[in-house]
Amino acid sequence: MTDSKAVARWRRQIAVVLAIIVATASSVVFSPAPRVSAATYNPLKAIQYANQWWNKRNPKFQSYGVGDCANFVSQCLIAGGLNLRASSSANRSGSIGECVNLDVFLTKTLKATVWKTSSRSRAPTGLQLGDVAIFGNWLGLRHAVIVSAKQSNGQPLFTAHTFDRKNTTLGWLFSAWTYVKYYHIVKGPITVAVASKPAASAKTAVVTPKPAVSAKTAVVAEPAVTSRSSVHAAVLDPQLESVKPASLVTTLAPSLVMFTSAVLNGVIKPDSQLVLWFFEYGVSETYGFATNKQGPLLGNMTNDIHFAVTGLQPDTLYHTRLVGVALDGRLTAGPDTTFRTAATQPAAATVGD
Repeated sequence: MTDSKAVARWRRQIAVVLAIIVATASSVVFSPAPRVSAATYNPLKAIQYANQWWNKRNPKFQSYGVGDCANFVSQCLIAGGLNLRASSSANRSGSIGECVNLDVFLTKTLKATVWKTSSRSRAPTGLQLGDVAIFGNWLGLRHAVIVSAKQSNGQPLFTAHTFDRKNTTLGWLFSAWTYVKYYHIVKGPITVAVASKPAASAKTAVVTPKPAVSAKTAVVAEPAVTSRSSVHAAVLDPQLESVKPASLVTTLAPSLVMFTSAVLNGVIKPDSQLVLWFFEYGVSETYGFATNKQGPLLGNMTNDIHFAVTGLQPDTLYHTRLVGVALDGRLTAGPDTTFRTAATQPAAATVGD
């Protein structure tokens, strides 16, 4: 009699365990994945979040330390009304921490319109506030930013984490990366970005969306090249430095400072790593101008760096700093230093008969 009771008890326990297993499996198999649609996206709310948290970390979300860029852009998208838990790469707080996974979410799940260009190209005209850009190099997609404002010429300003920046130009990003993917979060049919053939006199390629069955990545024809020197620093708001000064990169006082030109100087010790370099300069510590990347430098030798810049304004106080670029895109900057251009044009020398 005792044995039969024990058998019956074991049977009931087995039945309960089986019921729990079946219920769990059913919830996994039959529960629909979270739905996500660009139609729910409010870019203004995303930008409001970016403005609030651009130089802080929201404790409600997991932090990624010095690699927080994709995580921050994800949080902006969530604030704008998108459910990133539809991505299998979402972390426990619902954001996405890697650029490559954010790219998959934007292209495969959200069906965003995508333009891919070299980092020398102007941003496409179809890029709007609340859209996303991810910069990359030979190591892949490495740095995500959100479009937080636009300049009078239509070019975007970006806000990002690591290094924390608010409403910054494309310039310093161009100095660190070789290509960029832009994502327009459309509220309508899935589209593919294609480049129409520009007229002979046009300076910038015109990008025209075209309906398609599925989202694809289209490479936009190379527009006219633009550099940081085409955008004045006055369009930027004051912000924190993009990189922390380090002893391996030192900015020195400029020399041969003239009416509209100067030679920028610095020192770099590569520390056995390949390093490219460029100078940032402008009328404030937000800079806004930069030279083209130079190098690479290699070894443990101390390298004296010099670069002549022209087109400066007379009798104007300028800020400048030297920036090193590692192969993975990490930036290391020397301290900020200032110089003032000459107030008057030197008198031309006359040659006697």
